[in-house]
Amino acid sequence: MCYSIPLPPKAPVAKKEAVMSIRFNINTQKAVEALLWIIQRGEGNVYNAMKILFAADKYHLNKHARPVTGDRYVAMRFGTVPIWIYEATKLTKPGIGFLRSENTLTLDPGRTFDRELFSKSDLDALEHGFNEYSGKSFEAVKRKNHREKAWVLARKRNSPDILFEDMIKEQWLIDDLRETGHLSLI
Repeated sequence: MCYSIPLPPKAPVAKKEAVMSIRFNINTQKAVEALLWIIQRGEGNVYNAMKILFAADKYHLNKHARPVTGDRYVAMRFGTVPIWIYEATKLTKPGIGFLRSENTLTLDPGRTFDRELFSKSDLDALEHGFNEYSGKSFEAVKRKNHREKAWVLARKRNSPDILFEDMIKEQWLIDDLRETGHLSLI
């Protein structure tokens, strides 16, 4: 499927550090479709949807050495945010697959997510994220998300950038992905 509306530009890569940071190339079509999956499953709250995507990407990254979407995350005041898809939710033009009113997303009439873009492990990860954050109150989501190591470390660094390294549990995986992450097909 090809989108006929302009999407926001890809977020810039975080500043280089002394040690090469893990980076992935976002699959923008898959990121939008993942959001459509979340909406179709019944979670239209933008705040919760952003946290579902974080949990899904983190889960898949630790289990399969790549995130579902490849989006870059930032530590905002109220938690982790996939910056590209967050900016895409601000688009007011129809055609992307969803509509936004205030803090609620709904599917365009007749639109469903494109299952063909997702592996079984991608869908399992989205389900994992959905189970962690869907239907919860703002305060419950904020409390849970503010305990995330990646968010805490970014805030301690006084940096908006969440490093993929801070989302990964195993050091060997961090070491491998520093060299190869950007080559992954998302």
